[in-house]
Amino acid sequence: MAKVRVAATSEVAVDTLKRVTADGQEICLAHAEDGNFYAIGDVCTHEEFLLSLGELFGLDVECPQHGSRFNLKTGAVTGLPAVVPAKTYPVSVEGGDVFVEVPD
Repeated sequence: MAKVRVAATSEVAVDTLKRVTADGQEICLAHAEDGNFYAIGDVCTHEEFLLSLGELFGLDVECPQHGSRFNLKTGAVTGLPAVVPAKTYPVSVEGGDVFVEVPD
């Protein structure tokens, strides 16, 4: 796994999303209402729309196109029409930087 810096903590306000790229992986970085950062594949598994353009609802991200929802911690589908879970990535915060671990 490669640990990649994707943002400064100050760049992603609480309850917002940011599109980032880590070693070629398109990732939706979320700063959830619980204060933690989460990383989930940015492309919706239902159709190819960017989750980072969607909205956060607690620990779920909602796709802006058809309303599919995914849990930020597990990637599990929490709202149809999607049926395939999204990929999640480990996140760490060091100082003022956010890192995401992606496969080599």
